[in-house]
Amino acid sequence: MATSIAIKSILELAAVLLLIYGFYKEDKVIAFEQKVKMIVVVNYRRYKKRKRHEQLLKEQHLMVYEGGKNKPTKRGTYHVA
Repeated sequence: MATSIAIKSILELAAVLLLIYGFYKEDKVIAFEQKVKMIVVVNYRRYKKRKRHEQLLKEQHLMVYEGGKNKPTKRGTYHVA
């Protein structure tokens, strides 16, 4: 029980010290927040772009071509059975 109270007190003290530091060095904290925001935005855009690219490749792979055994085909078309 005493250990949990000590850990809780240390965490509360750390939170108060970080809050005071945030008020004291406000410019640095704002710059850090902006950097973190840009990292998140860039990575999210990369994620969406990669997912979109994978979806396009998947759709191209499943594309059905017209044709058949009895129909004459043009050059570059495929028969689908």
